[in-house]
Amino acid sequence: MRVAVVALLGFVWTCTSTEDEPSDDGSAQLHRYIDEQLFDDLSTFVAARTYRGVDLSEAQVVANLQKLQAELLRQTEQFNETQKVHKLTPFEWKKTINGQEYWLFGVRVGSGPRRVALSSHLDTVSPGNQEGWEPFKLVKEQRTYLGKEQEFYVGRGAIDDKGPALIALNVLKAVARQYDGDSRLDRLTLEVIFDTSEETDMSMHHYLEDKPEENPDLGVIFDAMWCIRAEKGLERPVFTIQRRGSAPEPGPGARVWIESLDTPKGPANQIPDSATAVIRSDSPEALQRFAQQVEALYQGHGFDDPAYRRAPLTVDTSGLADNRLVLKTSVIGAQHGSAPDENRREGTNPLVSLANFLSAMVGSHLERNEISELSRFLTWSWGTQVLGEHHPDLLLRHDEVFKEGKGTTYAVTRFYTQPAGAPGTAARVELDIRYALGHHSVAWDGKTEGLVGGKASPSRFQETFAELLRRFPAEPGYTVAFQTTNFFPPDVRLPESTAFRSVSRAFEQVLGEACPARAIGGGTDAKGNTNLIAAGALFTENMGPPINYHGFNEGAPVEDLRKSADILYRLLTDEVTGTAKSSSTARPLFTPMRVAPDFH
Repeated sequence: MRVAVVALLGFVWTCTSTEDEPSDDGSAQLHRYIDEQLFDDLSTFVAARTYRGVDLSEAQVVANLQKLQAELLRQTEQFNETQKVHKLTPFEWKKTINGQEYWLFGVRVGSGPRRVALSSHLDTVSPGNQEGWEPFKLVKEQRTYLGKEQEFYVGRGAIDDKGPALIALNVLKAVARQYDGDSRLDRLTLEVIFDTSEETDMSMHHYLEDKPEENPDLGVIFDAMWCIRAEKGLERPVFTIQRRGSAPEPGPGARVWIESLDTPKGPANQIPDSATAVIRSDSPEALQRFAQQVEALYQGHGFDDPAYRRAPLTVDTSGLADNRLVLKTSVIGAQHGSAPDENRREGTNPLVSLANFLSAMVGSHLERNEISELSRFLTWSWGTQVLGEHHPDLLLRHDEVFKEGKGTTYAVTRFYTQPAGAPGTAARVELDIRYALGHHSVAWDGKTEGLVGGKASPSRFQETFAELLRRFPAEPGYTVAFQTTNFFPPDVRLPESTAFRSVSRAFEQVLGEACPARAIGGGTDAKGNTNLIAAGALFTENMGPPINYHGFNEGAPVEDLRKSADILYRLLTDEVTGTAKSSSTARPLFTPMRVAPDFH
């Protein structure tokens, strides 16, 4: 494999210690890297399986991340062979906290007190399982995006976040090559940071807490879209229903019931690939009759919205001889847990479709049991809606930051029958909630940046869900319970702040317009540190097709990577030349957080 610095080795030396203004050769070299080498490098990175929580052990994930680290070190060493003065210096940080090892690494150049960082991550979400999707083989495709046909690199991690990670590294290389031997590079430290667990435990937050002297004065979390001024809070409730002590009394005639309803094992922040229900009966004839009509029943079912797009349903009758009918629905569209509104608008959640349908069949075609009752609770509470429209006084919230239609969202992402480690539990369901200011216990004052109310301030969901369950008309003998955990409050930045203006200035210099000030649901490594701004690599909030963030056929628009590279290059060169206005020397407002698996 050619290495990432091939294009940089032919660089024409123009920058000297006389501090003359540099030419645009660094930018040209960066574009050459994207045109000639990025695909090959990204192919190697995509091939490394760095997802957690499904079929890989932690040791396997770490070993694959170590291979990527070794490749980055090799590229760094080769790059340094042609550097005269300012060489890239690798660094690494590891620490075990409460039995969990946190780890990140990176490279830096310069030795000055002002620190400017670009941060990305090398872990990914799980690949999913869809016919024709080869997640670890990078391919080139033409896709329609932002009104025109564009080239995409398609593979797991292409946009989240291995593609941006390679862009960040090569931006740093271009700046280091451009200013090699220039004394201005001694006035600051530029660095690229690679988190190894952003999708799960977020090592970055622990690193910044452990190493306050290494906190950036300005940092770009290169793992979202341009530019983020607010991130919603994150709540993770789990609703359960206990096994009944005895089965319900059988009614007259044959019985048909839901034996299980399950999604594939996966993170709560990912809308599931599919949902599968197993239907049983005490009468082969009754099960056969239901099998013959279930597809028509599903297609004719009236959901809570006539315009609702139901998930594709497959009916597997191959097990009827063994008294087994299998119903399976499949996902369409965006799968990021922070974007259920986009999924509903342009795709569909397979669990929502199947649970709503099955709960409606109880009494006419199916017997009631714990699975159907928990499905009925989901249908009563949310139906197919994702903003809390069924119970607006409890669940619907939006505000001046998270506008109407972009307020609190509810993604129903996991359903497990007889979950492991819970012998008394018949079923459990998990939600990913990204919440607006109105669902937090502390009001935002309109001027203070950072986590609203501080890291320890809770949401209002404990009392919200208690009231929701109090109102739920549960059937006699069935009890739905819940536990909910708040992982962080909403995080708000002021667009007029020094950090945001620094990033926006570079954006405007490259594209000729101000950077959007977006308020999003996703949780990034910027959360909790007011000197960090999440920005790039995307120029849209759309997380569904053709990008498919966290989904099948994940794709990185190459033009977005190219424009992002230009902006980051401008940001760092402005820092070197002193064009950027100095940030405050005060330490950032930093509130380290308790984090949890799959909170991105």
